[in-house]
Amino acid sequence: MRLRLTRRELCELAARINAALPSFPEGSAERASALANLPNIRAVLARAAPKPG
Repeated sequence: MRLRLTRRELCELAARINAALPSFPEGSAERASALANLPNIRAVLARAAPKPG
């Protein structure tokens, strides 16, 4: 299943994950998932960034 999120939605998702990260215990599945997903979100945002003219 592929979700299609706007750039704004991806930025908001990354911000929510970053904000929640400190509340996840070290070694927890939630923390591992968050740490795995942040680079993926950043990669998509970098790929979708408009190129300078």
